[in-house]
Amino acid sequence: MSSKSSLPFVARTLMPREVQVNALMAVTLGALEGGLLGVIVKTGFDGVAGTATVNFAVALVTGAPALANVASLGFANLAHGRSKTAWVSTLMALTALGALMIALAPVSAFGLIWLTAWMIVARLAYCGVITLRAAIWRANFPRHVRATITGRIAVTYSILMAITAALIGLAMEWRADAWRGLVPLAALLGLVAAWRYRRFTVRGQGRLLREEAAARGDRAGGVRFADAVEVLRNDTWYRRYMLTMFLFGSGNLMVIALLVVILTEQLGAARFVQVLITTTVPLLAVAVLTPFWARRLDKVHILDYRAKHSWTFVLALGLFVPGAIFGHIELFWAGAVALGAAFAGGKLGWNLGHNDFASDGRSTLYMGIHVSLTGVRGLIAPVVGVALYQALERREPGLGRYVLVFPALLTLAGAVTFGVLAGKRRRERLSHSNREPSS
Repeated sequence: MSSKSSLPFVARTLMPREVQVNALMAVTLGALEGGLLGVIVKTGFDGVAGTATVNFAVALVTGAPALANVASLGFANLAHGRSKTAWVSTLMALTALGALMIALAPVSAFGLIWLTAWMIVARLAYCGVITLRAAIWRANFPRHVRATITGRIAVTYSILMAITAALIGLAMEWRADAWRGLVPLAALLGLVAAWRYRRFTVRGQGRLLREEAAARGDRAGGVRFADAVEVLRNDTWYRRYMLTMFLFGSGNLMVIALLVVILTEQLGAARFVQVLITTTVPLLAVAVLTPFWARRLDKVHILDYRAKHSWTFVLALGLFVPGAIFGHIELFWAGAVALGAAFAGGKLGWNLGHNDFASDGRSTLYMGIHVSLTGVRGLIAPVVGVALYQALERREPGLGRYVLVFPALLTLAGAVTFGVLAGKRRRERLSHSNREPSS
């Protein structure tokens, strides 16, 4: 990763503030990590409802960070032509409030619903933060260093989230309900982050808001569903990218819920071990490997980037599948590291990839489309994965450990498709350049 002095002056000035505020928010998000909440639900609420019901609740809380993104276009619409920092600050505060409400859930069937609902509310709010923050980062940070800066923020996020989740998981080994006291403490830091973000500025905010209005022409302000449909119909390459991301992402979004269920029911792993495998180890790997992926993304188009990066998800599933089938916990540890490597590159591509297709005035719309489609598969994929697990278990107890084969095949198909698309795009560009007359 390049040194701070190699960054443009404005980026050097604005980046530290983003890192500091996002560090505070990362502690709150560590308490809201899907893997951690999945373990809390599976081990803390088992017995208050049927096993299948608890497993589906695990699917919802682990999938909440992704499924909440279905509201992205709505947030883009609310903030269209308005101050992005004010909205981001408000949504950060709502995220922290959701964490506080989670800690109040009673151990009962109602408490299971309460916890699940507030997890979704918290992640819905943070979906808005992600959607609108992308436009702020695009305005404040030049393209050639954007991934590097985002990577630095991601490293801070990952380390603090990993530490937070690990500490809560460790405390739960000492006292099963220790999370009730620690989650509110993490939420308080999120409230501080929200308060500080209100004072942030956006470079060229007036120009950005004018371009957002110009991109819509004479139509009513905001981002409509029809706008998203128009983009997917007319932008061929973005449509191909989104379709492949849907296939590929559906596979990897099933994984965490299934890991929690398999580690509990099939391998009998302790709470702390589950938190480490599903949350802490992957996040630490994200912190270590994000700089590598950031350097690559700064240099290449997102399709070329995905053509290489996607195979790290294939590797992770290639370790989890035999680990689950043969009951080898050591393969889960190796898979957790590979999954972290995949998440490291995936988070960067997810936050920034749309910029290689969008103009400034349509950046929020393109990000909104990507995030919303992530929400659709986040709603479907974890539930489908758990449903498949339950179906296999009904057929024969113990057969559920084979369920990871399904997301592995989806991920493999997506990785192959990214390679095909990257090659096709390179050939088209070469053909176009050869047709251009020489000067």
